[in-house]
This record gives sequence, structure tokens and C-alpha cells, in this order.
Amino acid sequence: NMLDADALNQYRDNENFTVAISDPTSTRQIVLNTSTGILADKNVRVALQHATNKQAISEGIFYGLEPAADTLFAKTVPYCDIDLQPYAYDPELAAQLLEEAGWTMGPGNVRQKDGQKLGLLYNSDSVTEKAISEYLQSEYQAIGVTLNIHGEEEQSYRDNMKAGNFDMVFNICWGMPYDPQSSLAAMRAPVYGDYAAQLGLEDKAEIDQAISQILISTDETKRQELYDFVLTRLHEDAVYIPLTYECNKAIYRSDMKGFHFTQTQYEVPFEDFYF
Repeated sequence: NMLDADALNQYRDNENFTVAISDPTSTRQIVLNTSTGILADKNVRVALQHATNKQAISEGIFYGLEPAADTLFAKTVPYCDIDLQPYAYDPELAAQLLEEAGWTMGPGNVRQKDGQKLGLLYNSDSVTEKAISEYLQSEYQAIGVTLNIHGEEEQSYRDNMKAGNFDMVFNICWGMPYDPQSSLAAMRAPVYGDYAAQLGLEDKAEIDQAISQILISTDETKRQELYDFVLTRLHEDAVYIPLTYECNKAIYRSDMKGFHFTQTQYEVPFEDFYF
């Protein structure tokens, strides 16, 4: 991940070098706090799903190097190749859902309901999160949603995430080879923002119980059924807005043989490379 898009693109058409992108390893996402007044309404959460142009984020911010994400985990992650209907980018549907939720258009084309406001917390040390925040602020404004974006240095950002002091907050899955079990296991306790974000869900207890069963199950069929249940519930509850899938990136000499990625970005199999 030390290679940015500009570095990769510089070598794309150079016959002496090869640019490689791995399968998705982890998911860049926004977590929606279901226990807050605004996002406790599922219609609002679903509206924000449809108002988020993930393809534009993929292409405009990551130059296509991080593909748009439809689900919390990519289908290439073990147990996650299940049939989930993605939330398509549809601003008109988003506006309709907001109307049904009582967020009516007011002066200045700004939707209002009981004086409530919506905020997005990001890590101010991350240029990427700041860029995405500013883009979403502009996008949501087009359907009458005013998004207050707020950056904090990393430790403060993480403390507020853990305490549930947010409406919307950025997060990234643990990634391969730890997922999906590690990210799901952490949802059962106030470790990251997931626990606080899910407290408003009616089926929170069922989801936690299923995750606990996943971690001790030795039956492959039963484990897959449990994963299907958990991932379907989280998707339909619209708790997460998956943005893009992080991928490992590499540039290497074209005359080198045996190149391949491993499951994790932190391991490079040099022993398999040769000239």
C-alpha cells in the first residue's frame, strides 16, 4: 500500500514493468449508527445507501484501483459468496425514501425533520477519508441532505468511534486472511464502532448469537448457514455503506517470473520469484 495511483499509472504502459492488482483483501466502508435519532430509521439508512455513488468514488478518488464495493465483504472472501442484492446508486429513490421518512424539503433545498442534523466523522490524518467526506457532502446536498463532516486526529477519532459518538464514521475491515470471522467477532463487544452502531437493531441479539456460533462451529454446512444469516441481516439492516475494496498493489520487472500475491499485504513470497 505504499504505491499510490499515480505511481502505478506511470508504469502501466511501460513494457519493462508489470503492474499487478490483487483480488480484494478488505473493505473501505462507512458505519451508520442505528442508535442515533436520525439513523435509527431504516428508511434513512437505505436512502443513504442509494445516494452513495461508489463507482464515482472508485474512479474519481482511487483511479479505479479500488473497485466499487457492493457488500460488506467481497465475494472472494471465504463464506461471503452469497446472494445479496446490492443497493444501486439511485438519487431519486433516495429522495423518495427520505420523503417517506418525514424528511421534507425546506428552505434552500435542505431537508428538515425536528431540527436533526447528520454528521460524518473521519480521521483527519487520512487524506483519502477527507476527500471522500467532501465528495459525499456535495453528493448528499443534491438530494437535500446536509452532511456535517468532522475530522479528528487518529486517537480521538478511534476513541469516539469506540464510544459510539458518531452518526456516520469510516472504518476498514480487518482484511484477508483474518476475515470474515475477525471483523464479525469484534461486533459483539465495544471494541470498534460496530457494537455501538448496531445497538439500535431489533435483531442485534440474534446477530451476536449467530456470530458466537460461527466461532465454535465445526460443521462447514452449518457455519455457512450462519454466515448467510449474519451477512444477510447486516446487509438488509443497511448498517454499513461499503465504498471500495482495498487491493494489494505491485510493480515488478516484466522479466521476473513466479510473481503472485499472498492473502495478506504484509507477506511477500520472495522465495517464489526468479529470473
